[in-house]
Amino acid sequence: MNILRDSKRERLCYARPGSERPGFERPGFTLVELLVVIAIIGVLVALLLPAVQAARESARRMQCSNHVKQLALAAHNYHDTYLRFPSGQPLGYYSTNWYSDAGARNGDRSCWISPLLPFIEQTTIWSQVDAYLRQASPPPHTCQQPFALVHVKSWRCPSDPNSPKLSGLAQGVHTNYVACHGSSFSTPTADPRGLKLDGVFYGISNTNFAHITDGSSNTAFMSECLVRPDTSAHDIRGRVWNSIHACMTFSTMHPPNSTVGDNPQGYCIAAPKMPCATGSITNAYMLARSQHPAGVNTAMADGSVRMTPNAINSVVWLAQGTREGGEVTE
Repeated sequence: MNILRDSKRERLCYARPGSERPGFERPGFTLVELLVVIAIIGVLVALLLPAVQAARESARRMQCSNHVKQLALAAHNYHDTYLRFPSGQPLGYYSTNWYSDAGARNGDRSCWISPLLPFIEQTTIWSQVDAYLRQASPPPHTCQQPFALVHVKSWRCPSDPNSPKLSGLAQGVHTNYVACHGSSFSTPTADPRGLKLDGVFYGISNTNFAHITDGSSNTAFMSECLVRPDTSAHDIRGRVWNSIHACMTFSTMHPPNSTVGDNPQGYCIAAPKMPCATGSITNAYMLARSQHPAGVNTAMADGSVRMTPNAINSVVWLAQGTREGGEVTE
């Protein structure tokens, strides 16, 4: 009798699905319960996703801040070696006789960031640049040399989706970092080469710490710009190796990420957060811009880096662009 009961119990344990005795219920979720669980998971994901994105942007912003810091300290080390900061634009921004003046060394289209290469552990690239510049008559142009195709990680902001940019029009690599030429146009009508601007880096500048009488902690040194792919036309903002068109320095004449468009001498293609103004050779300028939600990373002349908010008082931002304007910036 026990054998028969055990055999029956075994058959029930191994019965096929659907063959249970009447009244026997299998454990499981109902459709309503499943939908509720899915809805709860969806709400949790919706709540967590912005936090994750904010955390990622915070990390990108910190990395970008570190890149600006590296460049600022490299400029300080350059100053320690040569007792001055590198020139903002070795040729000046604009000249009507560049192409006919044999002494202008028109082939050198570099800018302030090039001499800093040895001070950011890029001596291999610098050796090629230096060999090019030492030639009595360098072949045109720096943007067409092999070193112009090399990306330098510390020249890129990870928050900019268009960076790194390599021009499709034979103009070389672009950067997200620009130096401050002052508080006005880079090519004012009376000074189109930008030789008399009021910032630290400008046309054929030769500034040092002694010229920064406003105080190094009150004077804008470097900040950010955005890049965008070229089309059939050039967008030259951040163009490292052909920078003669006012594309590697910025002005504090308008606050960061302003709706006022840039005018890098007309070579500009509008994009979100990258508006363009009416192009002209004189009265050219670029403004500080970034993809950070709050503002732009700004290095001051003392080497400190701060987040400059988009809503900064325009008078304060204007004053920070000058090296010896005597303004109060606090």
